[in-house]
Amino acid sequence: MQKDNRTRESLYENGQGQRGQWLTICLGLLLLFMALPVAAQDWIYTVRPGDNIWNLTKKHCTSVLYWQKVERHNKLKPDQYIPPGTKLRFPLAWLKHQPASAQVTQLTGKAEVIRAQSDIKEALAMDTVLNSGDHIHTTADSSLTLRFADGSELLVRGGSKLKLDHLSIYGSTGMVDTRVRLKKGRVDTHVKPSKGPGSRYHITTPAAVAAVRGTQFRVSTDDNNGPVITRSEVLEGVVKVSGAGESQRVPAGFGIVAEMGKPPAPPRKLLPAPQLSGMQTHFDALPLQFTWPALPNAQAYRLQVAPDELFDRLLADTVVSAPTGHLADLPDGEYRLRVRAIDSSGLEGRNAVQAFVIDAKPEPPQLVGLAEDHLIREPQPEFHWSRAEAPNGYHFQLAREKDFQSLVIERKRQQENSLQLKTPLLPGDFYWRVAARDAQGKRGPFSDPQHFEYLAKLSPPELLPPELDEEQLTFHWKPAGESLRYQFQMATDQDFKQIVTEQTVENTHLTIQRPFAKHYYFRLRALEQNGYASPYSQVHEIDVPIDNYWPLLMLLILIL
Repeated sequence: MQKDNRTRESLYENGQGQRGQWLTICLGLLLLFMALPVAAQDWIYTVRPGDNIWNLTKKHCTSVLYWQKVERHNKLKPDQYIPPGTKLRFPLAWLKHQPASAQVTQLTGKAEVIRAQSDIKEALAMDTVLNSGDHIHTTADSSLTLRFADGSELLVRGGSKLKLDHLSIYGSTGMVDTRVRLKKGRVDTHVKPSKGPGSRYHITTPAAVAAVRGTQFRVSTDDNNGPVITRSEVLEGVVKVSGAGESQRVPAGFGIVAEMGKPPAPPRKLLPAPQLSGMQTHFDALPLQFTWPALPNAQAYRLQVAPDELFDRLLADTVVSAPTGHLADLPDGEYRLRVRAIDSSGLEGRNAVQAFVIDAKPEPPQLVGLAEDHLIREPQPEFHWSRAEAPNGYHFQLAREKDFQSLVIERKRQQENSLQLKTPLLPGDFYWRVAARDAQGKRGPFSDPQHFEYLAKLSPPELLPPELDEEQLTFHWKPAGESLRYQFQMATDQDFKQIVTEQTVENTHLTIQRPFAKHYYFRLRALEQNGYASPYSQVHEIDVPIDNYWPLLMLLILIL
């Protein structure tokens, strides 16, 4: 019994000894792993001529006393010569790490900042410096661009709210830690390539986190009276989108939708860029109208205008439901139009960019006086137009053709906003237009051309002697032109207030029943199909005698 107890005690002691040995081995391995450098957390520096451990440690580490640690970390012997091109590793924890800032490089419209740990609102302006903890708000019709310490840029679009969560930089290593919290709205970002393991660029929304190391992508977040939705669209590189404990890797040309509290949906391919090559690129009148072919599966389109291809300052940013857009006013100059399609999930597709030019100032005056397609009879008409802002007068043109290749009259320095022709026109069709000149003498675009037709005045018809017989009276006249009608009047007074008969006929003669014996006056005028009438002819007179004297004789006999 005692032997069995000793045996069990021996086995227990042996087991405890083995267990202790294993613990010792595991502890040793743990210490070994802890002592080993973690490559992923090392900043790699390439030695240049003139470098040594001392000056590199002084330049990049929080203390120059780290120089011996740097030697041991890189397995270098004391005072060992380090040839140029050698890769030296510096743990991130030893590097200088100080706060960084962001700067407003472009601003359109109005935006404001609420400084960290402050309730005071401050209007943003160009070159404003922002720091960690600052809150930025943009109005609906504004946009601004932020530039971070490494040159990465963030375009904050209208109606956005965001916080600069963390801005820092690792000394002169080029590694920057940038973390932005987008509470509401939309941002476009262009991130510089990573310069080491300390480089970080995160955009956090209520529904997801987008993490990148050098790419170009867009992020938006909204609730639209429902759950908070975040959308990310990757244009270059790769973006890691995380939410609800799960992550999705989103490559270029794909987008992803994440709902708050749910894992991100699988990436889906972005719609291709619209075709803008056939679009009008020169505009000489406002408002502007852009039109492009519709894209299959596009529910809407985003239209943006910027002064250059960088698109870091937006002059317009709007969504349209059809492949056409309008802009009311922009100064003369060169611009870039950017259009992308929006799919059923709200993801915005690839960009299409087209340059265009506006040359619409000074604006043309409004033509007045002669209505479009007006018919005139005056051979020397007077033209009128609205008074425009034209310090150097107006440019007037009158032509036979709508393309104004055959000019009849041109006045390049017309000072007044009216013009009376001095030379009679020949019959036919005409077109006229007017442009204004600014203070520098630059001619603006012409007004829309106005058409009119000039025809010589209708001459009154020439009346021939009438024919009177026992039963009827017939009037004759010479034709005054083609396709005319004629208005005939006969009265008992010269003022034609006592009209006996008035008729309109298409022939060049008129027969009426012989009127009562009396002295009459008659006249005639020609009528065109459009209602234009010639002057009345000269007034003619006629005496209608008594055609039967027997009744009169009988009356005389009775009287006598």
